Amino acid sequence: MTGPDDRRTGDADEPIFATCGPDGASLRCQVCGAVNEIVHDEAPSMAGYGIDSYARCTRCGSVECSDPVFGWRASPAQWPSASLQEQPKPTTASSDSGESADGRPS
Repeated sequence: MTGPDDRRTGDADEPIFATCGPDGASLRCQVCGAVNEIVHDEAPSMAGYGIDSYARCTRCGSVECSDPVFGWRASPAQWPSASLQEQPKPTTASSDSGESADGRPS
C-alpha cells in the first residue's frame, strides 16, 4: 500500500480527490490518504444559473470547488496539519538530577 502523494507544496492545479479501489467506487484524498472520508454537496449557483459544488476531506480539510463563474479550483490543506507537527517531545529525567521520572524531587 502506498502513502499519500507529496502535496505539501499546495499545488492547486492538480485534483485533490481520485478514485481508488478495485471497482473505482472509492474516493481517496491525495493530500492525506484518507479513503471515503470526503463530504460533498451541490446547490443552485448564486450566479443565477448552473450548480455550485464542493468536496471536502474530513481528515485534512482539503477542498475542491466548482461553480459557473470561477470554474474548478482546488485548495489543498497543509499536511500533516500544524497540530500534528507540534506534538511535544517526551522528556525523561536523568538519574543524576535528583528528580524522579515525573519531575518531583526524590
